Amino acid sequence: MKLNQFGRLTPNVATQLQELNQIGFNADPDLPFAQSLAENYRLCFPEALNAAQQAQALTTIAVDDHQSLATFIENAPTQMTRTQFYAVALQLLSFRPEFKSLNSAVDQMQAAQLPVVDTDLTTTADFLEALYLLLNTRTPKLVTYLDDLANRGFFKNFQDDHDVPQYLFFNGKSQAVFDPRQLIREVVWVESDLDTDEDGQRDLLETTIFRPKATDLGTKMPALFTANPYFHGTNDEQVEAATHVPEPELAVKTQSHTKTDVTYHEPAALDLPKAEASATTHTATSYGSENGIYSLNDYFLSRGFATVYSAGVGTQGSDGLRSVGGPSETASAVAVIEWLNGSRRAFTDRTRTTTIDAWWCNHKIAMTGKSYLGTLAIAAATSGVAGLKTVISEAAISSWYDYYRENGLVVAPGGFQGEDADVLAVDTFSRLKQAGDMLGIQSKWEASLQAIEAAQDRTTGDYNAWWDARNYRNHLKEIRCDIVSVHGLNDTNVKPANVIRLFEGLKDLPIQKKLFLHQGQHVYLNNVLSLDFTDQMNLWLTNKLLGVDNGANDTLPNVQVQDNVQPQTWHQYDAFGPSTTESLNLATDWQSVRSSFADNATATFNAAHDTSASFETAIIQPTSAYADSRLWLTQAPLDHDLVLDGTPDITLKLWIDAPTAILSVRLIDLGEAKRFGETASTVARDGYQLGYDYKTQDIVEFAPVKATDAKLISYGHVNVQNPENAYEIQTITPGEPFTVHFDLQPTHYVLPAGRQLGLIIHGADMAQTIRPTAVVNYHLDLDHSQLNLPIR
Repeated sequence: MKLNQFGRLTPNVATQLQELNQIGFNADPDLPFAQSLAENYRLCFPEALNAAQQAQALTTIAVDDHQSLATFIENAPTQMTRTQFYAVALQLLSFRPEFKSLNSAVDQMQAAQLPVVDTDLTTTADFLEALYLLLNTRTPKLVTYLDDLANRGFFKNFQDDHDVPQYLFFNGKSQAVFDPRQLIREVVWVESDLDTDEDGQRDLLETTIFRPKATDLGTKMPALFTANPYFHGTNDEQVEAATHVPEPELAVKTQSHTKTDVTYHEPAALDLPKAEASATTHTATSYGSENGIYSLNDYFLSRGFATVYSAGVGTQGSDGLRSVGGPSETASAVAVIEWLNGSRRAFTDRTRTTTIDAWWCNHKIAMTGKSYLGTLAIAAATSGVAGLKTVISEAAISSWYDYYRENGLVVAPGGFQGEDADVLAVDTFSRLKQAGDMLGIQSKWEASLQAIEAAQDRTTGDYNAWWDARNYRNHLKEIRCDIVSVHGLNDTNVKPANVIRLFEGLKDLPIQKKLFLHQGQHVYLNNVLSLDFTDQMNLWLTNKLLGVDNGANDTLPNVQVQDNVQPQTWHQYDAFGPSTTESLNLATDWQSVRSSFADNATATFNAAHDTSASFETAIIQPTSAYADSRLWLTQAPLDHDLVLDGTPDITLKLWIDAPTAILSVRLIDLGEAKRFGETASTVARDGYQLGYDYKTQDIVEFAPVKATDAKLISYGHVNVQNPENAYEIQTITPGEPFTVHFDLQPTHYVLPAGRQLGLIIHGADMAQTIRPTAVVNYHLDLDHSQLNLPIR
């Protein structure tokens, strides 16, 4: 077990002693050594409610293989060896070592990547410094030791001595001194500037707030806002009916476009009347019955952060229609932020007669969430809205074209073949769940859905003004908040290009930006054991939303990447991207038995009754049913480790016997080896505790799972009529050569010595593109084709 930790600070000794005193330990360095041990170690058992129980608890901890901690303290020691201290520490941290192995306690700590002091403890000051470090050390419960103590009741009475509840900071982070079981749960309706259902009234946006009771007692708190279109559920039955069958024919394109043609222009703002409210209040009239959906938000409730959820325009409880990432959805997220920052109205109910302010908020907001949720956080950030101090977006889309399209092709998010923007609109239009609500808007909804279906253009797959309106990277210069981006390197749903293109676009902006890349698919990162993501985000949010000068900007590495070979290993870099590029000619630097193939993949797929998942596995195998429908190129086994870091790109010269075609490329890791699974395994069910006597979540970890012959590293697709971009086309004359150039998905991948790089060139991708039935013959000019690899 490796418990990497990057969010821990090392303040000077005076600060350490001050902080120990503040949280209730006796940090007097002049106290006799044995007395300091006795007074401080007893505090490590907060579930022991009296002195007798604390004394009993000390007997359960061994100092070495012949005495307990209770006996050791009774003998009035004047010093403690480093081995003895860490024998005790391992048990306090919940590692449960056998007493026979306690002599190797320091080695066990270091093997787990845990920090240790360098010398024996010969003074009380030495002990206090070691104690401070221990409290900031991670446990197998994912959290730090002080967090673990808090989860067991260490701070349960902290607010008893304060008329107005107070924050407590330790090691630069906000501590769990607010009771998450005593929440004010309420609903308000934020007034927007939208009228997406065209009823002449401003769309109201239902918004649910969970705020600690301390806010009613005078404590102003920041808000963690999650814009969650799924908050009121999804329409699964309607989605099944709306899902597209992958088209059997690839259209021949006849019309090219210019950049001007495909540029979106914002229409003039609507001049909508505001409701004439007759009263104002601090008391909501609707209870928030829906539960929060993100454990990171729940974790921060006890640390003095309110959490806010809004499903947005076109969802149950709100007005309007869905636009699938369009400007109206950005505007609805921004409207909630503006209410939180004090510059917009909300009402206690849909009658619009009584306004209510976010009077409990300190007007500092962060946005959190994964997938569509994180996407709307990025969208809101590009508005430059005041009060939004940071975004923590995970697996987020930065351009919807990159989600549903690629280089002039219709593509599917991984695992959802046939999904498109119109399908997602159906899925998230939760107003469908209330029949009475639909009575007045059914026809408007149907017209809106038809407009989305037409605008998304499944015929050509080209970039157009509708997609341009959903490209948030057009507005990066407007971002004023700091950005934390998290993404799975094996995410085929929201592919890595979405986060890397965003991160690269932020490079020159005067904001802080941090990037986390893990080995998973489309998942959150906060409950992965090997990384202190939660602790790092505590440092980050304490700085951004509570104004604590804790050095978060410099403490958190710019880029953190999980290794794909060494389990539980994370690398830190100043930037993402290569130090050099290696250009590989497909004729001279690769081995291949042929340069032509006929794409019969659709027929093979149908005959084998394959699925998207089984195709993804089969296409990269050395022996495959799809062998005749691909080119297979390999390099010699590596005599050194190779680290890819960045975006591979490929240039191919070829001719085909048709006027159009799909071209797909896969870069693969060849050689039998145990490789990481794309789904994390459960390490401890309900082992991650989110507060004292509060919710829990499973602890998980990515790890090698089984031996395989091949692993996908990166991939890409292009419509051969779109050689340079997704809106200009070229005419293909059968039999005449042409050239295409396109990027593969960004990656960070360690290829150990002894493995081989493989390159697969094929046609239609049964898992991600449409599935044409026409057989196209491809003839590659390998001498004039090359792959560029980003090398760290």
